[in-house]
Amino acid sequence: MFNRLFASRKRPCFKQPRQWDTLNLDLSGCEFSITLPPQDYEFPEEKYGKQFNLFQANLYRYSEKPDRNGYPPTFKGVSDSGILKRKWQTYGSIWRSRHLGTLQCSAVVCDISRMETNFDCFNPEQLERLLLHSLYYSRGPGFGLNEHTTPVNWQIKTLHDVDWVYYESWSRKADWEPTNTPFNDESRFTAWLATPLFKDKYLLVSFSSIGSLPAEPSNALMFSRINAIIPSLKLKLSPESTQQKASARQRNPGARYSTQRDPENWRYYGSYRQGDFMAGEDSLVFEGECSPPPKLY
Repeated sequence: MFNRLFASRKRPCFKQPRQWDTLNLDLSGCEFSITLPPQDYEFPEEKYGKQFNLFQANLYRYSEKPDRNGYPPTFKGVSDSGILKRKWQTYGSIWRSRHLGTLQCSAVVCDISRMETNFDCFNPEQLERLLLHSLYYSRGPGFGLNEHTTPVNWQIKTLHDVDWVYYESWSRKADWEPTNTPFNDESRFTAWLATPLFKDKYLLVSFSSIGSLPAEPSNALMFSRINAIIPSLKLKLSPESTQQKASARQRNPGARYSTQRDPENWRYYGSYRQGDFMAGEDSLVFEGECSPPPKLY
């Protein structure tokens, strides 16, 4: 309550609930838990259930078409509705009824069983390549016009004896964008954590921030909540996945994650225009050459 009394754009705050709650999820025998504050948002929290069959094909949305540059489909699957999503708003002055920003925590399961790489998610070097390839399509040139600096602050976090790959993506203005836009790029970022579940599946937890200006206090507030949640992440592998992990280590005993990475030097699209419907074009046409997807071999 006192936080809100003295809040402002320079001192934004979250509502401070008395209790946080722990979500316990059964992911085909893998036990995942995370402790979070209750949702504080305009709409009720979406409920996804507590038990998921990760080997059920209709759980995923697969990439089955060439991308907008004509590169072949990846056939990677991402759980269509996710397995959890929770949002919180940030606030300024108490006489301002509208919130300043939003932080969302969500989690999805990624399925690589249909990809042609024959990769093993328990091989750290191969999972790292998969994560960079995924970044290309979620925050890189494969995503569209919006440019991001990524990966940032790459590191390996060990949480309750499980290694998680942590990295961030930061929004930035493209050269062709006007200087003054309604988007606060310097306070828009996503922090990701990834870890294997099975040889062909991995868990991806994300924290997406749409902050306010000035960016520094907004970002500091967002990270204070993110860093309070991250230590609660717990994962206990199933007997099957534990055996798969041991087999991967036996086959590749020297495989390691990179301890740090510089942001990718991807070239994005130069501009865009409205498509010509009569000529069979998409509603938006992206112009200029961009970097190709990272190679998976």
